Amino acid sequence: MSRRRAGLALAALAALTVALGGCETTAEKSAKLEKAAKRVALVHAGLSIKRASRQAKVLEATVVHGSEGAAAAVTVRNLSSRALVSVPIAITVKGARGQTLYQNNAAGLETALTHVPSIPAHGTVTWVNDQVGSAGEPASVIAELGEASTASGPEPQIEVQGTRVTEASTGEASGTVRNGSSVAQGKLVVYVTARKGGRIVAAGRALLTHVAPGASVPFDLYLTGGAGGASLQAGAPPTTFG
Repeated sequence: MSRRRAGLALAALAALTVALGGCETTAEKSAKLEKAAKRVALVHAGLSIKRASRQAKVLEATVVHGSEGAAAAVTVRNLSSRALVSVPIAITVKGARGQTLYQNNAAGLETALTHVPSIPAHGTVTWVNDQVGSAGEPASVIAELGEASTASGPEPQIEVQGTRVTEASTGEASGTVRNGSSVAQGKLVVYVTARKGGRIVAAGRALLTHVAPGASVPFDLYLTGGAGGASLQAGAPPTTFG
């Protein structure tokens, strides 16, 4: 690992150490720090799924593109009776001839581009990676899920309201996220997809740094693809459980 990456990893761990303060026991703090260290190491080493998930499955995987780039949208289902958190998701985007154009396994990618924040018990989430870079026109995407931890505590109620396209020519969309729980949400990702004729034709995401308990926070994002005449669907899987 380079000095720069090592420094970033240490900084991330330091921040996590502060965040884990409070009334937890030493053993609980140590266990959380160990998990956090593994996540930091994974991000800086690049995503690699060693074992496929037996708790979740991929329902649909779509890649959309436009003049501004490409995005992958993957709908996943939790087969278990408990919420799953930080679910690894590996994608491979291919061109019309089957050649690989993009994979999200590069070192240093942000966690939101390699993991689904959470999936509710027996529920579904459509995850979006809007940073798909390729040297050709994407035609398909393959997605695989890795094993994940189950959540402890009740699932926070996060609601996305009033999602709409505000500028059709650029694909700009906006809406509001409401945190209906007593747990603050950090680095909350809002996923928006546009469906037309039953299929996803555009997708985008927005990252909210902090959403306080009971707060409503507006967001703006750009939809990759063509959202004209399509219906929008939005979700914001919780990142922190009580």
